Amino acid sequence: MKKLLIEYINIVGYIITGLVFALSCFILFVNLYHGKEVSNEFVKSEGYIDVYTKNKEKIEKIKNNASSFNPNFYRGEVDQTDLIAIKSKLDMCASKYEQTKANKIFVKEKINIQDVYQLLNFYQSDIVNDCVTLQIYSMNISSNSARVQSFHYMKPYIVINSKVLMNDLSYVKRVLQNNSSYQFSSDYDKINIFNMTRDSYTKIESSYQNSIDLVYTVSEWFNQIIRGNGL
Repeated sequence: MKKLLIEYINIVGYIITGLVFALSCFILFVNLYHGKEVSNEFVKSEGYIDVYTKNKEKIEKIKNNASSFNPNFYRGEVDQTDLIAIKSKLDMCASKYEQTKANKIFVKEKINIQDVYQLLNFYQSDIVNDCVTLQIYSMNISSNSARVQSFHYMKPYIVINSKVLMNDLSYVKRVLQNNSSYQFSSDYDKINIFNMTRDSYTKIESSYQNSIDLVYTVSEWFNQIIRGNGL
């Protein structure tokens, strides 16, 4: 009886081991399948200029507009403390545009879905959060900005465009999340993943361009103040 029980236990053990092995092989196969699937790339068209390269001069102009203010030589009517605060925000944004890892993805000739996920994270962290939200949108509630007489002309523009950029980011995140799947894909699903990769990348790139335009416009307004031509 004892021998029979031991054999029965061994058989159950072999069955469980076999099931675990089969499940492990299945999971490995699925991972390899999806690894190949998400590596599919779309190639940018010939003569394409990526959004980072296209805006290098504009980023440099933002830096120049910010540096146009020198507290040691400024003799204007606006309080220097307020101008220093705004200058600091512009400098921070320019630094984020130059240093973000998103630039390494923007300049790639081929893009896959993994690139888009990484690009979204870098763009959200460095540009939307650290620049648009913490620096530019915060001017809406900053006492330093409010004390600058002409700021009431800029405030609606800043608020509206900052919110548009935040909504763009939320849209792309929803698209990527809704298309995440661990099941085997049909040909239609594969085409959909390719289109999602291309469209999501294009949306982020467009949003990046709009964020540059926002910061650039604020820097031009700042430069006008320094030169004594504020609205």
